[in-house]
Parts: sequence; structure tokens; C-alpha cells
Amino acid sequence: MKLQRIRWIVLGAVFVLIVVGLISSISMGTLSSFGWEEIAAICPLGVLESFLAGKTVFLRALIVLVVVVALVFIFGKVFCAWVCPVAPVRSFTEMMRKRFGKAQGKFAPNCSEDCSSCAAKRSQIAKRSTLDSRHIVLGGTLLSAAVFGFPVFCLICPIGLIFATIVVLWQWLGLNSISWSLLLYPALLVIELLVLRKWCLRFCPVGALLSLLSLPNRFFRPKVDNAKCLREQGIDCNVCVNVCPEGLDPHFKEGMNECTKCGLCKDKCPVGAITIPFSATPNPSAPTIASDPGKPE
Repeated sequence: MKLQRIRWIVLGAVFVLIVVGLISSISMGTLSSFGWEEIAAICPLGVLESFLAGKTVFLRALIVLVVVVALVFIFGKVFCAWVCPVAPVRSFTEMMRKRFGKAQGKFAPNCSEDCSSCAAKRSQIAKRSTLDSRHIVLGGTLLSAAVFGFPVFCLICPIGLIFATIVVLWQWLGLNSISWSLLLYPALLVIELLVLRKWCLRFCPVGALLSLLSLPNRFFRPKVDNAKCLREQGIDCNVCVNVCPEGLDPHFKEGMNECTKCGLCKDKCPVGAITIPFSATPNPSAPTIASDPGKPE
């Protein structure tokens, strides 16, 4: 079974589990604060916000944060592709754009692979910086919590808004209870995920925090078999780059802390040259970024 299909099954299972818990009044929480009785998992960004807002450190929250850091060290940014409900929403909107003939992702679907425009964009991806606009939003998120004394971003976090929208819809359909939230929550989601189309790539502070925590991660990274890779045979193949939601090139080490292990590069590679092993040890023959990011050493 392809990783993409397994990922959708996991995403669906997590989503259904939480939704059932919400509408059945079972106290399981949401992905922002998920748990059962004394066992709880809190969003790492929410933990940091609560520390700054309360000007104190809570032992229980600190333990959760340490556990999250350890999990991210092992698995990297898997949350973004395998758990976060924003991922399927974004995939659905991209599918609709493709159906209506609009450009999808970073490259137009019918674009010639050797055109100068796409080559320039791939060069920009290769020299992707560790810090970007998301980290500015992350800094503002933490600063606002410290200034105002409560986690401000939690009010507009799309992860929480998705589940809040489900709750108000259930209250409307099941309990005939109507409030302004029924319009407000979906409106905020439309702004964040449809108007700000590149929310995950440009704005999400949760993804920014996970990308920083993933810097030491070396497990489950895509690994290219140069003996099979068409690019190593002189063919200008960039399928792996074009399908990557993060715009990454698995041939390069730079920026791979952003890899969400979604498996699209592995599934879409026309010759099966990409694998996602438990530990992607450095390959001496694999190209690395030199002083000129567009040219492998």
C-alpha cells in the first residue's frame, strides 16, 4: 500500500476519533489539547504561550513539551502531514484548483520541466532558508501571549477552528442552537486556508516551531538511490520536487527538517528511486549544496 493511502487512513481515523468524542460529549479534547483524564497531550505552541502568558512554568505542561520534543526528534514534522486536519483541507482546495485549470503548488501542472521559469524556482527551493516568514509569525505569536496574558493565536488557529466549526454545526443541527460562531469560525477558516493559500508554507507558527525542533531529526528522511535516479542519468526529472507540498528536493540536505514524511516523493517517483528508511544515513555519492545552491557538489 502506498504511503499516501496509509496517510489518508491515519488522518481520517484521527479526525473521526476526535469528532466522535466531541459530539458524544466524551472529554477527549481536540488536537490543541487531546487526552483522557490525567493523560493529556497539549499543542507545543500552546504550552509555550501558556508559559509566557502566565509568566510561570507548569510542571505537567513542561513534561508534555519534553515528550513532544523527543517525538519530533525521532519522527520530524510528521504531525503536519499525518495528523493535522489542515492537510486534507489544503489537498482538497488544490484538487479543486487543478480541476478548474489553475496552477497547483509551486509549478504549473503542464509546465515544461526544462523551462527557465521552473528551473529558477527549483534553484530558489534548493537554497531555502532555515528561517522564513512563518518564524516571524511564531515570534509574534509568543510575544502577543506575553503582552496580553493569554494565548492569542489559539483564537484564530485553523486547527482549533476546524473542530470548533464542527462543534457549532453539531449544535445547530442536533440541538437547534444558533450563534454568530456559525458564521465567524468558517469565515476565519476561509481567510486562512483559501485567501491565504500558502498558510502552511508562509504563516503557520505551529509548523515553524516544529521545523526548528526537527533540525536534529535524521530518521525517516527520504533517501535517493542514485543508481536508479533519472536525474543521475542526465534526464531532467523533477517529479519529486514538483509533488512535494513543502517544495523540497530530496537530493539535497538543506531544508530537509521541513520534510513531513508524507511519502509523495516516494510514491510518485517514476523509477522507484526514493525510499523512506528508518535512518537515512549520508550517502557519499549523493549531491550536497555547495556555495552555489543550484549546483550539487
